[in-house]
Amino acid sequence: MRKTLLLTLILAFATTVFANTPLAQIINELPELKSTECKFRQEKFLPSSNITLKSSGDFRFEKDKGVTFYTTYPIKSTASYTSKEYRHINSVITAISNKSYSRLEKDFTFFFEKSGSVWDLKLVPKNDSAVSNYLKSIEIQGQDEIKKIVILASDSTRTAIHFYK
Repeated sequence: MRKTLLLTLILAFATTVFANTPLAQIINELPELKSTECKFRQEKFLPSSNITLKSSGDFRFEKDKGVTFYTTYPIKSTASYTSKEYRHINSVITAISNKSYSRLEKDFTFFFEKSGSVWDLKLVPKNDSAVSNYLKSIEIQGQDEIKKIVILASDSTRTAIHFYK
């Protein structure tokens, strides 16, 4: 349920835009992410049925282990990106948190925008990458911490996850 999403962010004020940005420029602009716990709210749009599924609960990111969602609404469940099933998504999140973008460079093209302290990083799979078979993009927005992740799947399923304290 948490594999996919996309959202286009429009920054209204003066923005520094780096289209297809080299890693050397991005690395210095983003904060190093630390392990954290917070609340999350998720909306998943399924284009095949034209419905949006909503869920919420608690989120945990352990820098060297991965991501776990403890859903409390609408039903209780646990989904962990530490599992083998979500290995690729977990590797993307871990690489970003460790500023190891060069690991992602073979599969993705990077786009970066920054306005004040708000930044937006978009990863688009390269055409020759196996990732492009199931993923159109991953967009990550934040300030000191990640505030939103949007994943768009190849089937146009869009999942937006908002994080808050």
